[in-house]
Amino acid sequence: MDEKGWQKRYEREKLARLQAEKIAEEKTREIYYRNLELKKLAESLEEQVKERTHQLEVNNSRLIESRNTLRAQQRELRDINQRLQDKATELEKISQHQSQFLANVSHELRTPLNSLMILTSMLAENHEGNLTADQVQSVQIIFNSANELLEIIEDILDMSRVEAGELSIHYEDIILGDIWRSLTDQFMPVSKEKAINFEVISAPDLPEWIHTDRKRLKQILKNLLANAFKFTAKGGSVRLLIHKETWRIGKDYSSQGLVFQVTDTGIGIPRQQHETVFHKFKQVDGSSGRKYGGTGLGLSISRKLARMLEGELTLESEEGKGSTFSLLLPPLTLVTTEESTRQVDSDFFLVSEEDISEPFSGQEVLLVDDDLRNSFALSRLLESHGLRVHLAENGQQALDFLKQNKQIDLLLLDLMMPEVDGCEVLRRLRGMIEFRLMPVIILTASALKDDEMRCRAAGADDYLQKPVETRVLMDHIRSWIAV
Repeated sequence: MDEKGWQKRYEREKLARLQAEKIAEEKTREIYYRNLELKKLAESLEEQVKERTHQLEVNNSRLIESRNTLRAQQRELRDINQRLQDKATELEKISQHQSQFLANVSHELRTPLNSLMILTSMLAENHEGNLTADQVQSVQIIFNSANELLEIIEDILDMSRVEAGELSIHYEDIILGDIWRSLTDQFMPVSKEKAINFEVISAPDLPEWIHTDRKRLKQILKNLLANAFKFTAKGGSVRLLIHKETWRIGKDYSSQGLVFQVTDTGIGIPRQQHETVFHKFKQVDGSSGRKYGGTGLGLSISRKLARMLEGELTLESEEGKGSTFSLLLPPLTLVTTEESTRQVDSDFFLVSEEDISEPFSGQEVLLVDDDLRNSFALSRLLESHGLRVHLAENGQQALDFLKQNKQIDLLLLDLMMPEVDGCEVLRRLRGMIEFRLMPVIILTASALKDDEMRCRAAGADDYLQKPVETRVLMDHIRSWIAV
């Protein structure tokens, strides 16, 4: 290679080197600026991390604070819940004590009333004819006064049960005739005493059996009839009409329901007070100088009971022209599992007060009651109907007597007795093969529904409450002993 060739080669290499240096310089500058950007970005990220970390720390602090607050609230709720449970337990104990108190009051009041009403009822009938008309009237007044006292006691006890939420309904198939016969027995003496015409009229197409609560239905009707007699003057009239009527719900008409209609020719009720009379403690005349007595509870309780029976209690009245209270019961009241055997060919028929039952012929009854007044009254009543009565003062005496006398036809047994009560007597008797089929009727002053369930579970065939109406008691005895 000559000198020119070496010179050109040198110039090319020099140019290439300069270009390489220039590229290197540009890359170095670019890397420098990229480093600067990365540094700024790193600083920014670090700042963001710090800020985010601070925010997380703040949030964590708030969460810890919220957690502590929730734990405090949970502890407070647990305390409140415990206090509520303690209060509920205390209220339950108070309710039990109140129920027991009401049961004891009911028992203590009903026990003497039972003997009083049975004896006065027997005296008022004057079968032996040795009482003068004035004496019979005096006895009727005593009977009616006892009856009124019983109604007041039942109203007060029932209002207490309503307020305690303990009033319940017990549906069963019952004989409709038992209802009006019992009412006739109770109010016919009142009608004679006050010289008021009283009649019970039953429609011909009514069934023999109905499905309702026997006790509550009678209670409503007794309240209505007692009011009718109270506000009707001498020479007036009171009528109980029983019939079917189309059951109306809103604008729709369905099948027929059962209606008990109590009509009187008394003083009537002003239209503006038609609703007021159903309010608790409210009466048409509530002044201290009022002419008619009463607690003002009867109609209020009756309407509550009517609605518990899924029915309604209505009033039609005009001042000075009398009143009509109608108890309407739903169609299901007429649906029973019992087959009706009643045959009626006439139109509406008038119920008679005459008792045409045949007397017994010496069947033997063991009467167990620790109250001598009740033993005396009941034994007199049973013996007057032809029964032979043996007495026992407590459950142990009854058990001892029955072991020696197995020919007893029926056991009439009190529930609340010292040492061995009625339920325990039943349990022991049903455990002996010779007494498993012996009819046993519990006759008690207890008003607790649990007691009836307890007695029936122990083997009672029937259950009646004191004070018991004489005809109702004898009808129940006849259902277990053939005359």
